[in-house]
Amino acid sequence: MRLRLALLTALLAVAVIGTSSIIGAPEAQLPEGWHLITPGGNTTCGRGEPYSFYARQGSSNNLVINFQGGGFCWNGLTCNASTTTFDDSVNPGDPSDNPSLYPVGISHFDNGENPFRDHSMIYVNYCTGDAHTGNRTTTYNHEGNVFDIQHRGTVNARAALDWAYQNFPNPESVFITGCSAGAIGAGYWANDIMTRYRGSRLALLGDSGGGWRSNMGEIFNQWGTNYRGVTGNNLSFERFYTTAAQNFPNARVAQFNTSVDETQWFFHNIGFGQRIYPEALAMNLREIESRARNFRFYVAWGNQHCMIPRGEFYSTVTQGVRLRDWVAAIAAGEPVDDIFCSDCLDMTLYAG
Repeated sequence: MRLRLALLTALLAVAVIGTSSIIGAPEAQLPEGWHLITPGGNTTCGRGEPYSFYARQGSSNNLVINFQGGGFCWNGLTCNASTTTFDDSVNPGDPSDNPSLYPVGISHFDNGENPFRDHSMIYVNYCTGDAHTGNRTTTYNHEGNVFDIQHRGTVNARAALDWAYQNFPNPESVFITGCSAGAIGAGYWANDIMTRYRGSRLALLGDSGGGWRSNMGEIFNQWGTNYRGVTGNNLSFERFYTTAAQNFPNARVAQFNTSVDETQWFFHNIGFGQRIYPEALAMNLREIESRARNFRFYVAWGNQHCMIPRGEFYSTVTQGVRLRDWVAAIAAGEPVDDIFCSDCLDMTLYAG
């Protein structure tokens, strides 16, 4: 897979992690390892700091697009500078922002069991509090302190995706994923990515983002979210997955969640959704699967939040099926069943 170096140097500022600077003739390959890319332009983090994302070239003609998680912000309480509910910058010294510092889960490329060990990967960093879906500057007030948040997740993600589209133009397969807020971002952008890579084998996996539901219209308006011309109360996170699955019936579309995910519970408790997490999760899964025949889900017992960036990606087993094997089958375009812990998912509600 070749990198269009002339385009790269003309449009992007690149900081290379652990290697020398990128120099050489056009069509040279990207040097080994992760590379920090700062696209500039209108990209920005939530409080105005510069936006960057990471890219890594693999040895095969396969691509992973991984949307980073990092919480949400939608009012003065959750958006003020003292909050811990969203990541507001891209820090190369932070292992959650810099995948080269945290080689675990699907980013553990030296693990022989990693189904993506030879894939190229775009790590779409996240620092805007809007699940990669916003395009609005919103003014908030917290205890008399008035401030703006740049909900520009779509601007940032578009810059990362345009870079991917130009530098990885014809991959054999594309695996779209993300955990937490990144699971929502992956669903939001999946239709765009699948349209661009229509000739590739396509798969989408949302990790630990399936349990928020109801009354999201006000939050979407705060963020300026517009999904294919739909805004406000007509939007929902599950709609992103349903649309991608319906528009690309040959693609594999799936979600992973745990039964009592502590982080999804936390955001429910501070007002991010009105239905309790287990009920919302079951209703969302039911709704997507009823509308999309190519959607599957895996629900494991426990309170763990996010698996793709953890070692538990390889050790989690439910109904005798290892999560790693289930995800590998999805990425390979193979059929899989719904997997769930029978003592943790309310099947009566699911079937209702």
